[in-house]
Amino acid sequence: MPILARDTPPQLALSGEIDIATAEDLRLAGARCAEAVPAGEPLEIDMSAVSFIDSSGLGALVAIRRLADAAGHATVLVGLSPSIERLLELTGLRDSFVTRS
Repeated sequence: MPILARDTPPQLALSGEIDIATAEDLRLAGARCAEAVPAGEPLEIDMSAVSFIDSSGLGALVAIRRLADAAGHATVLVGLSPSIERLLELTGLRDSFVTRS
């Protein structure tokens, strides 16, 4: 899973599969971004090119959200596919994140 981290929104752009092999890299990149986002700004994660996510990937997103919350940032997931939207709904995580098309 390639991770593109940048200074402007979206701060993280993800692509490919997010699974046990890539979740720790995502968690680390998200932690760096959560620290770097200016106060009051949201941490945006572009997931429009994500083809698959498993429970370890969801765990990484939750960890990033917790770090962002602690730093005073909302976590915004952008470009979710219908299958990932459904997964968030089924796992009870849908209301844990702000989402945007």
